[in-house]
Amino acid sequence: MIPAETLYRITFYAMAVVTGFFLLWVSRFPEGKRRYYLPIPLMCGILSLAYFGMSTQQFFVTTPTGQPVQVSRYIEYYTVGPMMVTITCMVAGATRRQLIATNAVMVSWTSASVAGYLLTEPAVYVANIANFALLGLLAYILIWPITRQSGKQGGERVLLYGKLRNLLLLLFGGYLVIGLLSRQGFGLLDAFSGIFLGSYIDALTRIGFGVLVLRATDATDQLIAEIESDDAGDGGSGGVTLEKVDESPVDPAD
Repeated sequence: MIPAETLYRITFYAMAVVTGFFLLWVSRFPEGKRRYYLPIPLMCGILSLAYFGMSTQQFFVTTPTGQPVQVSRYIEYYTVGPMMVTITCMVAGATRRQLIATNAVMVSWTSASVAGYLLTEPAVYVANIANFALLGLLAYILIWPITRQSGKQGGERVLLYGKLRNLLLLLFGGYLVIGLLSRQGFGLLDAFSGIFLGSYIDALTRIGFGVLVLRATDATDQLIAEIESDDAGDGGSGGVTLEKVDESPVDPAD
């Protein structure tokens, strides 16, 4: 059986190659637009570094049951997860309030997942209930309020948002299932199976997310034009404004 460190190192090398591939892809865009696409290779680079950290077996904590929890994995979740959610919501034309709410739920869900590994009974049950509840809330926000907001955008952005949203929902659902079945959860997966499935989902979703964004040039051109228009409306301060201020009455569901 392949050792855990070897699986981690293979994923590190693979994602380093993917990062270089995405950087090359981004370099082919017009110079003024490249900076908007840089989060895509950045996300893959962060994942690559996270797996390098896991391969060294130096950055981990031990659960009350004696199972290791890799710290660098969750650092990646805390950084790349909000990046993916933010890009997806921006494609949908989400309001600033929706962006903040979605990211807050995303970070809280990750924290509940970590707490579920590190706490003991009975506190662990509270963390697990929070895990399910926050995942359900995150899915609700993406499926209803943000989807409704995306309907106000052009057809290309609606299509791209739907693809990114579905990819995120599959990713989050996959994390939940693997977390429950892993050694740190109910222990139904051995070390090799848990690591392999986790690495596969991590890599596949980051690559898929990047390909979807970089290929959807019509949708991203619309989004970039909107960002630059908002930036110019702020007096050319140089900061990137995520969206125009929505002064219309707020739907409580949003």
